[in-house]
Amino acid sequence: MALEWLFIALAALVGVRTLAFGQRLTAPLVALMTLGGAALAVMTTSAQKPAPPQPIALSYAGFATSNACRSCHPAEYASWHASYHRTMTQNATLGSVASEALRHGGRLHVETSGRTVELFAEREQLRARLPDPGVTSAAAPAAYEASFRAAPMREVPVELITGSHRHQAFWLSGARQGELCVLPAVYLIAEQRLIPRHDAFLNPPDAPEQAVRWNSNCIQCHAVAGAPGHDQARDVFRSSAAELGIACEACHGGGAAHVRAMQNPLARYRAHAGSKTELGIVNPAGLSSERASQVCGRCHAYFFPKHEDDWWLHGFARSYAPGGDLTQAQRLLSPEVLAAPDAPELGASADSLFYRDGTIRVGGREYNGLLRSACYERGHGDKKLSCLSCHSMHQGAPDKQLDPEKLGNAACTHCHVAQGANVSAHTHHPESSAGSLCYNCHMPRTSYALLGAIRSHRVDSPAFDASRQDRPNACNLCHLEQSEAWAAAQAAAWFGQKPSFVLERADALEAAHTPAGGVFALSGDAAVRAITAAALGRSEGPSAARALRAQLLSVLAKDDYAAVRSIAERSRRGLDLGPLPDALPPALFTRLLDARDRRHVTIAE
Repeated sequence: MALEWLFIALAALVGVRTLAFGQRLTAPLVALMTLGGAALAVMTTSAQKPAPPQPIALSYAGFATSNACRSCHPAEYASWHASYHRTMTQNATLGSVASEALRHGGRLHVETSGRTVELFAEREQLRARLPDPGVTSAAAPAAYEASFRAAPMREVPVELITGSHRHQAFWLSGARQGELCVLPAVYLIAEQRLIPRHDAFLNPPDAPEQAVRWNSNCIQCHAVAGAPGHDQARDVFRSSAAELGIACEACHGGGAAHVRAMQNPLARYRAHAGSKTELGIVNPAGLSSERASQVCGRCHAYFFPKHEDDWWLHGFARSYAPGGDLTQAQRLLSPEVLAAPDAPELGASADSLFYRDGTIRVGGREYNGLLRSACYERGHGDKKLSCLSCHSMHQGAPDKQLDPEKLGNAACTHCHVAQGANVSAHTHHPESSAGSLCYNCHMPRTSYALLGAIRSHRVDSPAFDASRQDRPNACNLCHLEQSEAWAAAQAAAWFGQKPSFVLERADALEAAHTPAGGVFALSGDAAVRAITAAALGRSEGPSAARALRAQLLSVLAKDDYAAVRSIAERSRRGLDLGPLPDALPPALFTRLLDARDRRHVTIAE
């Protein structure tokens, strides 16, 4: 196989499995990756030193770049410029490095696969010292780790950086012409430390290190009009992009024709006067809910290209433009699609990526969740849920880009008027409590991403039946000290008996006295344990349950999965619990631990 991907967004990187670099991709081109951008071409003047050669050509017909938008759209340009979309992929300058230590001449190093990897700056150039990537990137996937352990050490320049919000990844030249390979280490921005890349994602402890290539894993979403440019005959890359990161034309379409038209003062006057003028630009806010959401779903989804050969040359730059029909370019993946005879082959089990009921459990793939939401499936017109029902790219704060006019319950009560008129009557919680916020019940944090848990974008209601027994229910993510049986009984008492309110668990887990937090933390698979470790660090429920939190976090801090350990330690630091007696009786503790789902889970979002 030529390329197997599973990472992030979102966006960083779901179980990315790379392909044998010398072959064509036959199965996975699965967009669960940290999709990257292209290197910025630096303009020079006679007073400047010539810029070093860039690994990615910055040009694509029909695109003008964000700089051409700035003079006429200063407010929109400013809000975009402040966003993490803009800085998703950057040239590897010291100004784009999140580490203050690196910016001030320090060195970062970490041990991974028995070797030391270092980052440092030399004459304003970010550099890395590691086993020679020109050797390791030429190895077959199965031989990569052995090659990494044996290759001679080498100092090389860092070419690109992806991420600026929570993590940063670093890209180096590989063995093939134009190829960029990942440094096997990730910088955690909040914690200000470098960790092995293997530990930055949800990987089984015995999973071998994998090579990851920017040109085929990242270019399609973290650059505008990213094109791999793979020459199959020569096995080299002539990758290109219109612009680094996620810029104006990623959402509005190529702007070259628009810029040319707007150089005419009469055309600008007609446009500002509201006259219909062919501008060649798409405004997602003016599209139908389906097409507007597809603009976001182009990247925020788990997909496979429909035209694989064309993708290897042009990415999606020719097969999709904002406002068009995304289904003509991409095949959205789901458990049903992956069960079909012609399904692409993944490098990890679909169980890692989806819950049993088909809900995506990987962050950065929100479009998959949206399309399974009743508010999308059954809505019509402006009552049909879309990404823009909650998010605003130019008005929201950079962190989540939520529309300021739709914070709290406002996005939901636009349609659900009766519930909004008397929130506590519907929620059975005090109006000012966390339990009366729509998204805490209908969009719980059951997606794993970036060493944490984020909200599911499948809008649905708490359920306890067998089809959803592997997904932590919203009620018990707050009420971790209560049993699932208690939560199911409360739901039935408030909303009437329904099949989805009938708890279906193994006898050992269903007992009325068994805290759900214990079931999730001790019996769940690795992704559920990671999500629970994050939930244990929050205090949204009415009971502190400090002893239970302390006991469970102590166990999760010793988990086999490095990602689970990292989340548990962060939750412990935030709560400052101190020594407390165990909350779970030894026999119950042992019974829950014996019931653990030990299947391998791989998520590199």
